[in-house]
Amino acid sequence: MNGTKDPKFIAVYYDEKVALRGFAELDAFIYRTIISPPGPTLLEEIEKTCQETEISGVLTRGSLAWYLHEHHISVPIFDVKYDVKTIFRLIQGCVADGYCKIGIFEIDRTALPEDAIGLRDRLELSDCTVLYYKARDNENLRRTIEQLSRQGEIDIVVGDSEPLFIAQSLGLPNRPFYIDQYPWIGALTEACYLTEMTRKQASQDNFIEVITNIISEAVVIVDRAGQVKRCNRKGLQLFSNKAPQHTITEIVPGGMEELLAQTANQLMTICSRQYVANIVPLLIGTEEHYAVILNNVRYVEGMEMSIRKQNKNNGLAAKFTFDNIICQDEATRKLVKVAKKYARTNSTVLICGETGTGKEVFASSIHNASLRRDGPFVAINCATLSETLIESELFGYERGAFTGALQSGKAGLFELAHKGSIFLDEVGELPLRLQAKLLRVLQEKEIMRVGGSKVIPVDVRVIAATNQNLREMVRENKFREDLYYRLALLEIEIPPLRRRPGDIIPLFTDFLTETAEREGRSIYWNSPDVFTPLLTCRWSGNIRELRNLAERVALLCDGNKLTAATIESMLRRSDDSRQGEDQYSCGITGDLKAFERDYIEFLLRRFGGDRDQLCRFLHMSKTTLWRKLSRGAEEPREEDAGVEM
Repeated sequence: MNGTKDPKFIAVYYDEKVALRGFAELDAFIYRTIISPPGPTLLEEIEKTCQETEISGVLTRGSLAWYLHEHHISVPIFDVKYDVKTIFRLIQGCVADGYCKIGIFEIDRTALPEDAIGLRDRLELSDCTVLYYKARDNENLRRTIEQLSRQGEIDIVVGDSEPLFIAQSLGLPNRPFYIDQYPWIGALTEACYLTEMTRKQASQDNFIEVITNIISEAVVIVDRAGQVKRCNRKGLQLFSNKAPQHTITEIVPGGMEELLAQTANQLMTICSRQYVANIVPLLIGTEEHYAVILNNVRYVEGMEMSIRKQNKNNGLAAKFTFDNIICQDEATRKLVKVAKKYARTNSTVLICGETGTGKEVFASSIHNASLRRDGPFVAINCATLSETLIESELFGYERGAFTGALQSGKAGLFELAHKGSIFLDEVGELPLRLQAKLLRVLQEKEIMRVGGSKVIPVDVRVIAATNQNLREMVRENKFREDLYYRLALLEIEIPPLRRRPGDIIPLFTDFLTETAEREGRSIYWNSPDVFTPLLTCRWSGNIRELRNLAERVALLCDGNKLTAATIESMLRRSDDSRQGEDQYSCGITGDLKAFERDYIEFLLRRFGGDRDQLCRFLHMSKTTLWRKLSRGAEEPREEDAGVEM
């Protein structure tokens, strides 16, 4: 009975003798007790009380309850039901007073057909007989009591107000149907519960009404015949007349037939304006209804432009979360579990793994699961820029710092990542001089722009990634040991795809479905066994190679049905193309630079465009490779001497 506000009830009795008073559990919730037989006076008293304060309901029983139901009072009526103890006590009292033919009478206007008299039960005891009757109304009740009394079937009448009034008018002995506090407390408990449920439902309805009135869509709820049952303010504005009753044909001339024929997000012209229409079926009780949701096309176009603009302006965002990681294999599940723990810290994370294993996906997921999720996520591939460019990109530069610099200067990626995370992909490609500068940033939490003279404090979490063995690079003096241990405070080793076979088929089907949806193709398969051939491949390109194959299958498979033979054929083509590329031939030429460039381009195709693998294969730096491909072979720089072909 505990709520935000205790409910108040009216207790109604037909006689003072049966009224309950002095019970704290009842008195705390009874605002007023009314002693009155059924009649206009009772209705007036109840209405007057309801005007004084908020009344949650009326507690009463028997014919009084039926009388109030019939006159539709403005508050709920809770009928107090008697229990077995009440009956036993009544019978015991009648027998003690010398009565052995006891008639218990009630009025029930629903349980019996009109003009019927019903003997509901007969109980033969050793010292008395108990008859239990129900009648539809006072007239039937009077006839029943008169007949039973004349036939000697009863010598006392037991009941509430109506049976007692009839018995008294006939001069028959009578006894009121007295009910003690326990049934009343039970009825009060139920009344409080139902009142609280009603209040919650009303609160929910009010909340829903508020929400539907503030949303941009017009919402109109109609029945199967098109009769409008409810609508929000936007929906009401569509109807031109002010009549209280509306039909959907006022705004959709074709009515329900036209609406139900529409597909999702269909354009419709309503009141000379275009709307995006959606029809949602609803079941209210047992009746079929429909919610017609209409969104103004101009509003939709405006929202789309706003979203595009915000996405463009807010490009520094992590694209992936842990929900995007498909982890059916046990190794990946354990890895994700560890990564989620790392995400809750602010420490640096080093993600290791072969090319194409999903290092950036894990970096994005760690950021989006961290306390910095609302901050920027800035990513840079350290292998894609020359030494000079990567320094200015990471730390920014002041105006006039070098030829071609912006007059206003430029903030670096560390500044842009303030209060967020920076992702340094291929961190092993950083030159040693920049490694020292990065170490200082990690230690001091401050940067200095190129050409600048002042330090700028930054609050940035560093997430680094590499496909190289940094420990071996440390031993070879190609990577600073102090920076390595600073980056590898928390380390994640992503296993290659061949070492987590449980992920291969789920990843492939996800890529396949994504490509098919994007290209408007419908592809299906009868059994997951069609993907078994995928498990025989080594997947040297890891997830990137798997995605490429899935896209080729989605685009090139004949028909809509996918079979194992189709996948095997695609795998063989991929293997054949790789084998064919193992042989290199070139015509005789005197241009050694052109020959070198041609051979490098051949190898680049052989490695699937992966410049990292090509550089390791040729023992060549990224800068030298870029120069040879873009300008042709040149004399090697000092730093590259002895490592090129």
